[in-house]
Amino acid sequence: MFLLLGIKLNTFDLKQLSAITPSKLSAEVRELTEAGAELTALEYVLGGSSFAQHLLPRSLIFLLHRMYGANIETLNGQLRRLTSMCAQFVKLYGDGPVSVLRAPARINILGEHVDYVSYLPTASLPFGSREHDMLMLYRGSAIDRVRGASALKEYPPFSFTLTEGPPLGTSGNAESDWLSYLYEHPAYAPDWSNYVKGAAFFARIKCGAQVRRGFDFVVDSGIPAGGGASSSSALVVLASAAVRDVNKLSYAPMGLARDAAKAEWYVGTRGGAMDHITICLAKRDHAILIAYLDQQARHVALPGQQFRWITFFSQAADKGRDVMIEYNERAAVSRIVLPAVIEGWKTKKPELYTEWLSAIRSLEIGATGALDEIEILLQELPRTLTLAEIGRDYPEAFAACARSFPILVAERAEHQLQVRSRALHHIGEVRRVKTAAQVLENLSRPHNSRDVEQEVDAAMRLLGTLLDQSHASLRDLYEVSTPDVERLIEIIRTSPGVYGAHLMGGGFGGNVLALITHENVESLIERVQAEYYEPQNRQGISEGSVMISTPGDGLAPMNVEFVWREAIEDFNSSGQEATKYRAGVNALLDITSPDELREEVWPVIVAAGKGTRSLASGLAIPKPLAAVLGTPAILHVLRNVRTAFGQTRRPIVIVSPETEAQIRALITEDVTFVVQPEALGTGDAVLCAHEQMQGFQGRALVVWGTQPVIRPETMRRTLKLSALFAAYEMVLPTAHMHRPYAPLLRDDRGRVQSARETHLEQADRLHFGESNIGMFILKSEAMFKALIELNQRHWNETERRYERHGGELGFPNELINYFAARENGVFACPIADSREEQGIKTLEDIAHCERFISELATQ
Repeated sequence: MFLLLGIKLNTFDLKQLSAITPSKLSAEVRELTEAGAELTALEYVLGGSSFAQHLLPRSLIFLLHRMYGANIETLNGQLRRLTSMCAQFVKLYGDGPVSVLRAPARINILGEHVDYVSYLPTASLPFGSREHDMLMLYRGSAIDRVRGASALKEYPPFSFTLTEGPPLGTSGNAESDWLSYLYEHPAYAPDWSNYVKGAAFFARIKCGAQVRRGFDFVVDSGIPAGGGASSSSALVVLASAAVRDVNKLSYAPMGLARDAAKAEWYVGTRGGAMDHITICLAKRDHAILIAYLDQQARHVALPGQQFRWITFFSQAADKGRDVMIEYNERAAVSRIVLPAVIEGWKTKKPELYTEWLSAIRSLEIGATGALDEIEILLQELPRTLTLAEIGRDYPEAFAACARSFPILVAERAEHQLQVRSRALHHIGEVRRVKTAAQVLENLSRPHNSRDVEQEVDAAMRLLGTLLDQSHASLRDLYEVSTPDVERLIEIIRTSPGVYGAHLMGGGFGGNVLALITHENVESLIERVQAEYYEPQNRQGISEGSVMISTPGDGLAPMNVEFVWREAIEDFNSSGQEATKYRAGVNALLDITSPDELREEVWPVIVAAGKGTRSLASGLAIPKPLAAVLGTPAILHVLRNVRTAFGQTRRPIVIVSPETEAQIRALITEDVTFVVQPEALGTGDAVLCAHEQMQGFQGRALVVWGTQPVIRPETMRRTLKLSALFAAYEMVLPTAHMHRPYAPLLRDDRGRVQSARETHLEQADRLHFGESNIGMFILKSEAMFKALIELNQRHWNETERRYERHGGELGFPNELINYFAARENGVFACPIADSREEQGIKTLEDIAHCERFISELATQ
């Protein structure tokens, strides 16, 4: 799930980008890609002695390089774009925190006009453009107002309030409530503001009173409007994500795509979800195979080194009333009329209906010949039907058309709707998508061929042939081409290196997509400019009508948080090398500010136990009461917690019967005491706090009352790690040291595998390793669920002990091993100084603690 909380950019941060000159940018990219290999986020962002000064600019450059590639001209353009958007945003809305979202242009290889088909399992094969996208810079509002502005002057600013839209949903079915609202209101004009309104109003219907806040935004688009690359869908997706973000509502990419598709119905179309799914789920170097029947999608590797996908913008597709009716006519036939006619076979042509059901079942299980059977059956459909005939023969379908497409029904009652040809286009696209996916997936499988390049070329030539076939179908069967588009297609197809081309998107103008070898890109662009754009007094490149694309990632925040997460993950897997980067990682954490988490922290200080080892060493009082620099250890811990987090939930102090009276007398702060009746380990001690913390959904900070050396900044940084890596159940700071007391083991990717507790397990200590320092942050509910399960698994009621080492249930080792088996279980990061691990176990440890506290205070 996505929840865009945590690290936000600031307009002050973005203003720094203006200081990055082209020459400086060029030098940075050379360093980033030195020796032909890209530096890791850790090496580039936190390398060198002046990392703190360059942390944010370098993070943004790394992010832009990852998004757009190493072309200096492209990167410089993106930097200027961001600074320009920032200046416009500040002028309109003022300085302060902002978020940036990116949505790619949708490039559809195959599967046009099949995403709204309901009678046949269909699929498309699109990808998201790496090079071309729409950006939204936004900030949440304190009220329910949405204010929007575009970097393009032809789109005027607007504002509206959430309450101007439909009332909150009442039926429990968001789609039903949304359609009811749309049926009761005339179709809204395809003005750019209405795409944003659709997104905001649908979110309000679906999420109810949780959508209370609006947002201010500036948008900049590198996707031609009306060009068939889904600029309108990109805007709806961005607005849908933004309204959820500012209201702190999480979402899954596929769920957001489906919601955005419905939201776009606000402007009168009733299209499908292909554009929105592509925008949300795109992946670098891959296409997406989208199956619409079950709304599933999977990624298919797409060769990219030797080939380019170029779109040439013809004329803007007219989205006025007449063309909107044309779109809706095809949607009505595909979504309502065709299913009704085929269902009518059940009584009118039962044998045909039986054959149809059998063929569909065969198609769903991948049987050979199923597509041929279906195509033969579709030839039995009527060539045309009027709405009057549909009303007479299929009254329920007519009623559905009247509800969903009232203008179509009102104005084209006697118009001949093409039926058979639309269905033949659908099945043809299904066949072409299936063939293309099989060809591409075969390339991804291991094979023994020596000439891989030749195999790739043959596969892409076949893909080009399928593009040509798709265009013929769009022209002749779906009738969405125009003479202007045909002229452009002819120029493209007769150029060297072009493998195929087709009209892309809704049609009636827009973009033509061409597949071409990379060495022929410039010559094709020059020819199209000379023979198509110049006669119209147009400059294709400068006006943005030519887009060269490779497959890139989908919807994502343009957020340095992702770079920093990657750098920290690199840091975790760097072993002993981590020491040289620790100061940089801590500086990085110090500039983050996850204020949202402060009230969610509930400190739990463990000060129980018998103190057997401490007594044997000559320490006559409970360890938490041992005076360190004149102050009992537990008071150091409490003071450090307060310094780190300020006001939190009332700390819980877990004591034993032996320590309770003394600790109660010592602590004058407002805390809650919980008694562990028997000394059965630190895990059992924390479990004693379950009744007090039941129902708490935030994070528990668990720290030993014998760890006075742990600094407030380490506690704060650990909380920030839990914000950056919010999916993890357990987050803990660690330190590299000689002979660690509780060594942590990682796999080769740096993920925590297990932990050992050398004292309880009576295990030999490692010569050098990584250890926890006696402090942990966990999701409270997950922590207690784990402790209860471990208690039930290991408690021996007869012997009144745990069937674990020493009869005790430990905390760090048991929970680390428990959560490490999960994908997002344990996140451990060596941000601590090794001296912070020093706790009080024996009398001599007090002097060590005093020395280390003094040393760390001077750093």
